[in-house]
Amino acid sequence: MKNKEITIYDNYFSIERERETRQYLFDDFAEENGWKSPEDIPDKWVYEEMDFQDREQWLDVEAELKSMLGKNVYLLMGYFGSWHGEIEGGTFIRSFNDFLSCIEHLEYIRFYDVNGHFYIHGSHHDGSDDYELKMLTNKGYEYAESKSFDCDKWVHKAIKYCNFYSALPYFAKKVYGI
Repeated sequence: MKNKEITIYDNYFSIERERETRQYLFDDFAEENGWKSPEDIPDKWVYEEMDFQDREQWLDVEAELKSMLGKNVYLLMGYFGSWHGEIEGGTFIRSFNDFLSCIEHLEYIRFYDVNGHFYIHGSHHDGSDDYELKMLTNKGYEYAESKSFDCDKWVHKAIKYCNFYSALPYFAKKVYGI
C-alpha cells in the first residue's frame, strides 16, 4: 500500500505559505492599495493574514477533534524531546482537553494522517515531540480498565500494537472523505 500522507493542521512557518498568502493579498487587494507586485505588500500585512488563516484553520480542526475525541477513549503514545534526550511515554485521552494538555507546550505543531494513522509532530524550546493517537476498541478499553488505565509503558504497548485492543482513527477519511 502506498503511504498517503494528508496534512490536517500545520502552523510551522514556510516560505511557500508566505508566497501563497502574499499572492492571495495581491490578487484581492492590489488595485485598491496601489501595489504593482506581491513584493510591494508590507510584510506586516502578510504575517497578519497568515496568522488569521492559521487561527481559522485551527478552529475547524479543533471542532473536528472535539467531536472525535468525545466519542471514544484514545491512547496517545510517542516521544517527548528534552534537553537530555527523547523520553518515551503515553497517556489515555478521554476528551479534547486531555489531548490539549498533552500538546499545549508545543510552539509549533503538525497533525497528519498516513493511511489512517493520526500523527502529531511538534516543536518546543527543548526539542521536538512525535506522537501517534490510536482509538481503543471495546476489548482495548476492557484491558485498560483491568489495568486501572495505568500509565505503564507495557500496558500502552500492548494496546498500541494489538489490533484487538486499538484501531486507527482514520481522521482524514472520516472528516474530509480522503
